[in-house]
Amino acid sequence: MTLIFLLSFIAILALILFLIKRRTNGPLNSNKKDLTGKLIIITGSSDGIGFEAAKDLLNSNAKVIFACRNKTKTEGKINELPEKLRKNAVFVQLDLQKFKSIENFVKEIKSNYPKIDILINNAGMSSTILNKTEDGYLNTFQVNYLSTVLLTLLLFDHFNENESKIINLSSILHKNSKLTYGDSKYLNNYDLMEKLYKEERNKTFDAYSDSKLLVLYFTQYLADYCEKKCPYLKVVCLHPGVILTKIFNMEKLFLKIVFSIIKPILYCFAKDVVHGAQTTLFLSYSDNKDLVSGGYYDNLKLEKCSLKGKDEKLRNELVNETLNILKSKYNELEKFPLLSN
Repeated sequence: MTLIFLLSFIAILALILFLIKRRTNGPLNSNKKDLTGKLIIITGSSDGIGFEAAKDLLNSNAKVIFACRNKTKTEGKINELPEKLRKNAVFVQLDLQKFKSIENFVKEIKSNYPKIDILINNAGMSSTILNKTEDGYLNTFQVNYLSTVLLTLLLFDHFNENESKIINLSSILHKNSKLTYGDSKYLNNYDLMEKLYKEERNKTFDAYSDSKLLVLYFTQYLADYCEKKCPYLKVVCLHPGVILTKIFNMEKLFLKIVFSIIKPILYCFAKDVVHGAQTTLFLSYSDNKDLVSGGYYDNLKLEKCSLKGKDEKLRNELVNETLNILKSKYNELEKFPLLSN
């Protein structure tokens, strides 16, 4: 009797977890079309949701630039693809921890391709260790945000003037950001930012959440600019879902052990990488006329961002400081105006 009860309990629990997983994964994108002749750049596409998105877009005949740091790893993943997909898959090295790498990447794209149809700023990181990049910024801040802005703005004059789009990966965790008025002083000062996350905030999750709020703000800024100056270019952002990709890799042994223990449980409440790529794909295949400029998307539909995500005063302060940082290094960015506070 006890064995029957135990087996029944296990069966019911398995069914519940299966249903939870199915609901968590969310819908699959059915909005597809032939992308022959389209050039799509995807940062961080050597694995995870970036790689899944790349495979789907290649299957629709797009040419996809795998903009990644590790040449050996990325070319290995490309070589795993069917031959019919490999012919349209191109690796171009891009290390978002180095401005110089971004400059070289932009030069190569502009030299070899007449236009860009879609830029997917997919790459991101989360780290329990605070490191300074060679450009002097916090690694999470530079990879997730500052380099994304720089890459996008340096490529800005190379988009297809018939119809093109920029898709930025934000996160629902932008709602947890603790950024507030006056925090622009941290953006250009590694020592202040390091002290902030070591002494006042969680250096892993707050740094990540703050960077994703900044991505949302940049999306709003650039969408407004495009509506006035180049309506052929649509700019949107999205939450891909909670996905157990390498972004959850923990450097510290204690955290690795804890995460390993709870990972089977978390799996049921997280999307797999295929489902995590679906909103990116939905936005990639959608016609610009069907998208809301500056919109925040989740599970294939437009969603409301947090109240903080709608704070124009805070957005203007932080975006303006971002533009000031980059304009001091790149004269060609002077055309992007500051916002009125």
